[in-house]
Amino acid sequence: MSLVNFWASVYLLPSKCIREIERVCGAFLWTGPELKATGAKVAWATVCGEKEEGGLGIRDLKVVNRVNVLKIIWRLLSGSSLWGKWIKSNLLKQKNFWEIKEDTQVGSWMWKKMIKMREVARSFHKKKLGNGRQTSFWFDNWSEKGVLITLLGERDIVEMGIKRKATVEETLMRDKRRRRYRSRVLNEIEAEMETVRERLRVNAEDVNMWRCGSGYKQIFSTHETWWLLRMARERCSWSRSIWFSKATPNFAFVVCLASSNRLSTMDRITQWDPGADATCVLCKREPESRNHLFFECSFSNQLREHLTKGILLSDYTNAWLSILEIISDEGMQKKKRFCLRYALQAALHALWRERNKIKHDEKPSPIGAIMKMVDKGIRNKLSILRSKGVKGWENGLKFWFSTRI
Repeated sequence: MSLVNFWASVYLLPSKCIREIERVCGAFLWTGPELKATGAKVAWATVCGEKEEGGLGIRDLKVVNRVNVLKIIWRLLSGSSLWGKWIKSNLLKQKNFWEIKEDTQVGSWMWKKMIKMREVARSFHKKKLGNGRQTSFWFDNWSEKGVLITLLGERDIVEMGIKRKATVEETLMRDKRRRRYRSRVLNEIEAEMETVRERLRVNAEDVNMWRCGSGYKQIFSTHETWWLLRMARERCSWSRSIWFSKATPNFAFVVCLASSNRLSTMDRITQWDPGADATCVLCKREPESRNHLFFECSFSNQLREHLTKGILLSDYTNAWLSILEIISDEGMQKKKRFCLRYALQAALHALWRERNKIKHDEKPSPIGAIMKMVDKGIRNKLSILRSKGVKGWENGLKFWFSTRI
């Protein structure tokens, strides 16, 4: 993805190219090096959501590409680089960037795409007035009312008698007489011009500003711009209890899919393959579903009880929603909360691996062996935290041993 990120930061990638990159990334996520076209458990748009929204935190390449093009526009508007000077001399030809026609035949394909991104850029860009010398009266966003050419149109340019190429300084300092119009909006603009005229400072330069969050800053923030452009989704109540600090990604990934009920359990498979045997391969009694496999199966109950009952004590439960509520409790003591979350994830991951192993005709493992394997993995995790000197985990192993009943 590093190569993709580089080209996305330099050029506006064609839509077909982005779709192909996303297709390959999606295939690799779900099927590995085989890159099969089938097998996706979650839509790519959902995968690109934040972890707090039930996604995997992978950034949408279309949005990333747009952000990087906006960054190029920002450099053109705010900088004095050699590239910017060449653009202004050869493509803008002393015109304002905002007034170039969208169907211009001048410049490369990339330049034309930048022109088409102007309306998005305009919603982010603002001018903070100093002397008004570098700010277009009509085309720059300096007024509290917004961009005046967009607000008023060509007819009002004629009525106000202000040239299209006029700067704020030329308009306010060379013609100080107050005009009256029939239009209420034009009179309000005249009143604002009076106020702004008093604030202009001859020795101060105009400053380019970029929207960041709810305000504007003198720098371009890739993160803030991306955050404002992306499509926000409803937050998941369980996300923080799955993608917690020091979690093992493989474990969290499986539990995330389980929480969204997107694992390929037999109740889902039989919807498109009615002839498939839906019996749970762990207990060999009940039909397999997410709730049964992880929380109702007698085999899985033995493993979860072995790992988590010593932590939960009287609060121990097999109900999925109740477990989600318990592990989402931020008021729980830190070591207890981490050990509970990690043990639960390790158990669910081990059960899913065992289930898949049996499905692929491998010899099943005794429950005792799985218990020992998962318990050892948890102890190793706590030992690593202690050996790395992670604050607060000096006695992590001691706490875990105290829960073994």
